[in-house]
Amino acid sequence: MQFQVPQYIDIEDKVIGPFTIKQFFYILVAAVVLFILYNLVNLFVLILLAIPVCALTFALAFVKVNNQPFINVIKNFLGFVKKPDFYVWKKPTIQKKTEERVPQIIKKTPPKKKMKPILKQKLQEIGWKIEIEK
Repeated sequence: MQFQVPQYIDIEDKVIGPFTIKQFFYILVAAVVLFILYNLVNLFVLILLAIPVCALTFALAFVKVNNQPFINVIKNFLGFVKKPDFYVWKKPTIQKKTEERVPQIIKKTPPKKKMKPILKQKLQEIGWKIEIEK
């Protein structure tokens, strides 16, 4: 029995026209906000407020930074601003002693006596003695 292996699992399904569910909701929320602004303010203020709302909606719905959704970029930015990590490397300070160091005199010791290599004949004699004593 053969099974079909799913491919392209990292791509979201296009549910509503050419948009995914997330993209559709971002656009829907922006449309609702713009509709409310249209009823509350005059045309000039509406245009001034609509430009950032549309830009943010476009970024949230379609822009990816390093293959991550733009909402993740905003979350990471807000987390960084909320709690910035600031690391300072402090070079360890070495306390200088007031005493001056006096150079030490190291005496050379004569090398230990080297062992003379055992001759082949001596090894044979030792071998004979071991065999005989057994």
